[in-house]
Amino acid sequence: MRPKILMIHGGGTTPDIFRIQARKLDAALSQFFDLHYVTASIECPAGPGVLPFFAGMDPFLKWMHDQPPDLEDLDTFPALDDMLQVFHTEGPFDGIVAFSQGAKAALHLLRHLERERGGDRAVDFVITVCPTCPFQGIKDPKDRRSPYAKACLELGKVQAESIHVLASGDPYNYEGESMIEFFEPSARKVFRIEGGHHMPMDDGFNRKLAAMAARIYNGI
Repeated sequence: MRPKILMIHGGGTTPDIFRIQARKLDAALSQFFDLHYVTASIECPAGPGVLPFFAGMDPFLKWMHDQPPDLEDLDTFPALDDMLQVFHTEGPFDGIVAFSQGAKAALHLLRHLERERGGDRAVDFVITVCPTCPFQGIKDPKDRRSPYAKACLELGKVQAESIHVLASGDPYNYEGESMIEFFEPSARKVFRIEGGHHMPMDDGFNRKLAAMAARIYNGI
């Protein structure tokens, strides 16, 4: 059986839209892995950049309701139980690829799974692209004065090897810079590339990400 990756779409899209958005990375990863696209459950307006290109592909879906920082749950989201069921019944999964709000869902999922395993890694690797941050209201990744941010960070860092793709033109880039703080520093790699809030389109870069994922899976 080939190794498998859980593909987590962003907010205001669908798995079918994500297949198109991630088509170049999908093609590169598919040389080594089977890809399983999972579906969010909350209907919502279209996400950034979805319209007009993906008009007619509704209902658009998201993983969670972004809340003010004093109301947002520190460590869960509405679809966590559904995603855990997918992880346990459709897996085992060896890696995760997550875009935008999907990276936020992936973080909560991985912390939950690693706690289940006594701190051991739940997957070999996770790739986040243009992630949005697990807490709202922090505009500077160095700002840890918020009690909410401090409490969220103290819940622990994801131990799986992680690859993070941040884009200089992404309006949510400050959230992506904060997101990487939630992953073990010795096991993470960060790429800062040009572009906006979208999946990378450069063929060579996507092949590089896929090769890195394959090397991590194979323990190289």
